[in-house]
Amino acid sequence: MAYNGKCLCGNVKFSFEFDPMMHFQCHCNICQGVWGTSLSALAMPKHELTTEGDISTYSITGGSGMSMHYYFCSNCGVKVYNEPELLGGMIYIPAGSLSSNIEFNPTVELWSGNRPKWMQKASTIIESFEDNGTVERITELLENLDQRGSVRLMSARVFN
Repeated sequence: MAYNGKCLCGNVKFSFEFDPMMHFQCHCNICQGVWGTSLSALAMPKHELTTEGDISTYSITGGSGMSMHYYFCSNCGVKVYNEPELLGGMIYIPAGSLSSNIEFNPTVELWSGNRPKWMQKASTIIESFEDNGTVERITELLENLDQRGSVRLMSARVFN
């Protein structure tokens, strides 16, 4: 199934063909500052995303000590995706940005102790981490990649 989305002004459009590898929530202080609440996102390899339009980038140092890159529309400022340097080649697309219908069912929750008090823990959460769960998150992503037949590509990027 193909998925697509666009920014508010329509200058940036994006699409991807395959189901996301993972649905997750991040409750870290950085995500809450950037997104205005916890990030609800879809994880996938960057090479599967097709974009068109003028995209700008802003980078910060994330909780891992490595860069986090935010890609957004140069006109309206809507964030299209972010890319953690820690997981080279992986991107996170905000779940609510898709035009096509996708049922968001997060299975992983990061920085669970920072979850806003008003936000209920999703009933679909399988793994909940008090921190960024980096090793566990990479393992989860690799397991999902293996199901999609791309494990060799991701393993080379993450572990070499």
